[in-house]
Amino acid sequence: MEKHLIFLDIDGTLLDNDRDLVPESAIEAIGKARENGHEVFLCTGRCRAFIPHVVRKIKLDGMVAGCGTSIYYRGKQLVRKRMAQELQRDIAEDLIDLHLDGILEGDGHCYFRDQPFVEIVKTFSKSNAKYGENCILSFQQEDKLSFDKFCVWYDETGDIETFKKKYEDIFEFIDRADDFYEVVPRGYSKATGIEYLCQLTGVSRKNTISIGDSANDLSMLGYTGISVAMGDGNPELFERVDYVTTGVAQDGVKNALEHYHLI
Repeated sequence: MEKHLIFLDIDGTLLDNDRDLVPESAIEAIGKARENGHEVFLCTGRCRAFIPHVVRKIKLDGMVAGCGTSIYYRGKQLVRKRMAQELQRDIAEDLIDLHLDGILEGDGHCYFRDQPFVEIVKTFSKSNAKYGENCILSFQQEDKLSFDKFCVWYDETGDIETFKKKYEDIFEFIDRADDFYEVVPRGYSKATGIEYLCQLTGVSRKNTISIGDSANDLSMLGYTGISVAMGDGNPELFERVDYVTTGVAQDGVKNALEHYHLI
């Protein structure tokens, strides 16, 4: 079989969030795929600093991180989209002024409000050991910020519409849930990261496969030659992919790679 590039989302695809682990079947499948001459990459909305240790320790060929804002290949960072410091500070101050919660994600750190008020953000803000020593910082206390993309949560007390209107020409707001947007610089996506790696490796787009489970995977799934949705993922993906595999805890990654004879 011709060499393929395999792109895997993290949350709900490679990582079983309910059990906070990567199924052994997925780790073994990745190893077999690489032994067969294919290259395997993370393709995630998470920036590098926000990737859990349990995922980082898997042997891979590289990753598209931060929805394409950072690209790594064979241990080297080849691409990083950097925002002007003034813009980063404006975003942080607007989150406070408009009473919005969020996570500002970068290559080395993630930043939070001093007192997050959305439950899931509170949980993430207490998880420093899960990501790396001193990874999680306060954007209200740091003089200099360094983040590449961000996520914003809101409730009825926040003014998300004013925030979106101010920044919609600069960023794409990916609607992830009723109270949650993933926000990425325009011109960057999981698909642009995959395109870059295809050009770098000389592997044809038709020999790429992506596996994902949620709305921020749509650009990736729409770009690769083969697209796979996790069986317990967002049902809106099912009619837009080539194959629906089983859920993350039911060996979904392994079953998908077996289905396409990559392992």
